[in-house]
Amino acid sequence: MRFLYLVFAVFLLVSLAVPGYGQIRKHCPKVGYCSSKCSKAEEPTFSFDCKYYCCLPPGWKGK
Repeated sequence: MRFLYLVFAVFLLVSLAVPGYGQIRKHCPKVGYCSSKCSKAEEPTFSFDCKYYCCLPPGWKGK
């Protein structure tokens, strides 16, 4: 049972450490666009209106 807790804890930490993951937006902002792959300079996030990713410019701060 401890092994399952350890696996879950590692999975949780990795998923929180990956940039862009864990952030689910209601809508992709107008400064971003929906795509299956974002460029390295852009920040990939998830939104309900995009099938794959909502690509945002670097350093974009929004709600």
